[in-house]
Amino acid sequence: MKKYIIEGIGTYFLVLIIGLTGNPIAIGIGLSVLVYMGGHISGAHYNPAVSLAMIIRGEISVSECMKYVLSQCIGAFAAAYSIVLLGADALSVVSNTSDTTSFFLAEIIFTFLLVFVILNVATHPDTKNNQYYGLAIGLTVAAGAFSVGDISGAVFNPAVSFGPSLLSLINPDLELSNVPSHNFFIYYLGATVIGSIIASLLFNFLLKNK
Repeated sequence: MKKYIIEGIGTYFLVLIIGLTGNPIAIGIGLSVLVYMGGHISGAHYNPAVSLAMIIRGEISVSECMKYVLSQCIGAFAAAYSIVLLGADALSVVSNTSDTTSFFLAEIIFTFLLVFVILNVATHPDTKNNQYYGLAIGLTVAAGAFSVGDISGAVFNPAVSFGPSLLSLINPDLELSNVPSHNFFIYYLGATVIGSIIASLLFNFLLKNK
C-alpha cells in the first residue's frame, strides 16, 4: 500500500507545481526532489507512461501497474482541484498548436526521451545505486518543457492531462481554454503511450545486445 500512497503524493505535488508555476526549471527541480523522495519506496514513477515502461522492462506486473496508474490519476485530480482552491487559475492542458503532426511528434519524441533516460539511469545494471538519477530525470523534463512547451504543452505524462481533464468535465466553468482540456486527453494518452513503448523496446534490445 505504501507504494501507491507515494505514487499519489508524488503525482499530486508534480501536477501542483506544474499548475502553480508553469516554469520548466521549477518543474524539473520539483520532479527531481520528488523522485529522490519516493524512488526507494515506489520507484517514483508519477507517470502512467513510466509505469507502462516498467511492465515492458519486467519491473512490475500488469495488476500492480493498474494500481500505480489509479494512484497517479487520483493524485493528479486532487492537485488540479487544489490549484483552484488555492486561488490560482485552473490548470488547462491543451495543445499550443493547430498542427496535429507537430503536437504528436513533440509528445512522442520527448516522452521517448524521458522514459529512455529513466530506464537507463534507474534500471540499468551498470547504473545501479547511482545518486544522480533524480537529477537526470528532472533535467530531462525541464529540457523537454523548454523545447516543445510552445508546441504541445510539454506534458509527457497522461496523468498531468487526466487531472485537469476530469475537473473540466465536472465543472466546465473552470476551463480557461476555448477548447476543453478533456478534448485533448486521448491525444496526450496516445502519444505518451507510443513514446513509452518505443523507448522500452529499444532499451530492452540494447540491453540484450550490449
